[in-house]
Amino acid sequence: MANTTKKKRTVRKSKGANKDKILDAARSLFCNRGFHGTSIRDIAKQAGVSLGNLYNHYSGKEKLFAALLERYEEEYFNPENPLPQAFLAAPFPENIEAIGNASQETIRRFSDYILLIYVDVVEFQGRYIGTLFRGMHARYEKHLAVTNGKAARGLAKDIDPAAAMMMVTLSFFNYFIVERLFGVRKHFGKSDKEMIDLFARVYRYGLTPRK
Repeated sequence: MANTTKKKRTVRKSKGANKDKILDAARSLFCNRGFHGTSIRDIAKQAGVSLGNLYNHYSGKEKLFAALLERYEEEYFNPENPLPQAFLAAPFPENIEAIGNASQETIRRFSDYILLIYVDVVEFQGRYIGTLFRGMHARYEKHLAVTNGKAARGLAKDIDPAAAMMMVTLSFFNYFIVERLFGVRKHFGKSDKEMIDLFARVYRYGLTPRK
């Protein structure tokens, strides 16, 4: 009885390991070749598994692509990640610099996820990634609710705090995507630190001289 239980655990562990290898191989190939430039045989070969083993886990290449995005989404939405922590670090907009630094780290950690988003947009017309953006405002509101409104106490009353935090975060994301993923360094002619400070200055006080 004990040997049978041990054998079942070994089989489950082996299946889980193979599934991870398949997902890791798919991630690498999709990011480098795109979806249509990658065959199911390519994925099986890079993962070191048979085609039959791969099909035991995923019925086809698109199912595998969807599963890969789901895995990244689960990791991305973890409340322990840098961005959720930055939202709670200080009231908005006092924490804009923290959001900038957290955005930089997020782009570094999730660069492959962002590349897969581009693959989805180009090859599937955004079929899968809508989940990330459709629920974004609600997720920001959830972060704000945790602090009973204290997280955005520095904002004017006529400004939607969740929308404002989204604007700031997406501005930083766009900047660091160009810097890191596109490889165009200093495309604003300034260092990352200088740009984070400039974003904070513009969003806090606007473009006109301070009185």
